Amino acid sequence: MCGPQNAYAEHRGSATDSVSGSTSTPLGSRWPTAQQIGLGGFGALVVAAVAFYLWWGLSYGTWLDNGEYAVVITLLLFGLAGLWLFWPETPVGTPPSA
Repeated sequence: MCGPQNAYAEHRGSATDSVSGSTSTPLGSRWPTAQQIGLGGFGALVVAAVAFYLWWGLSYGTWLDNGEYAVVITLLLFGLAGLWLFWPETPVGTPPSA
């Protein structure tokens, strides 16, 4: 068989490990998990809120502006809520046996 299907089959066959039968990826297990992506993204919102507040205050010389607070509060609350949702739970220990 000639064509793309054959090339795919050859490539697919070369990507499997003959001993374990598992497929290998270029990065292996170094891909970030959804939890790490969520923590990074929502943490960036908190940092962006603080950076925006400082930038606005230093640029325009005013620290009491309703528009500034609207942007900062929105970024900060979404960031904190996301961090709260994505933060890893502490494992619950088993009670000691009597």
